[in-house]
Amino acid sequence: MTMQNDKANLPDNPTLKDVNWYKKQLNWGELPPFYHLVASSLGESEGILTHGFDTAIKRIIDKRNWNIPLLGGYLDNSGKIICENKPRLALYQVFTNRGFELQVYPLAKDLEINQYVKDNKLMEFMLWDPHSMRLILRINQLHKYIQFYFQRGDEADKALIIHAHKVVHRIVEFLKQELNIIKIDGVSIKRYYDLCEKETSVDQDELMLASLIMNEQTKKE
Repeated sequence: MTMQNDKANLPDNPTLKDVNWYKKQLNWGELPPFYHLVASSLGESEGILTHGFDTAIKRIIDKRNWNIPLLGGYLDNSGKIICENKPRLALYQVFTNRGFELQVYPLAKDLEINQYVKDNKLMEFMLWDPHSMRLILRINQLHKYIQFYFQRGDEADKALIIHAHKVVHRIVEFLKQELNIIKIDGVSIKRYYDLCEKETSVDQDELMLASLIMNEQTKKE
């Protein structure tokens, strides 16, 4: 465990910049490579709602790609798309071998779709390309970082994990406002954190069950 500077502390609701500064105070002014990897990936995820470049979210909320007749919408006199109904999506929080991912799947009737579909009258999007639309965000190697924290991490590492949870929550809430999220499933960051925290005290049957849960979510990749 890294020796802490008594003068270093975090505000009540720290930003990623605050957490990075705090980590530097605990580590002689440097960011360890593993921390930097996760923090950089988290920073990219945090910016997807504000950055100007193309993202999966921007493609999904673009009404020009919605199946307007199926959703009961129309064009008004100014050419603006009016659509009270929103496309349905199933949302999954998934840990893969690459890290934590937030994935979405559209529906045709009641079937979740995970393949390229274009101009299908039953699909609520005119085009669905899973390669560019399914993955909302990925926080690289977050699962390993959470494990690392319980082995020899410090308070800055914990703060980074908590911030990751908050960023994902904020993006999920945005998606719920903009689209019809009919299901949220999988293993959240908090749930995975709690599983790791309990790992040393639970019995082998519980460990096996946790492993099975993680394996089922990996199949969604």
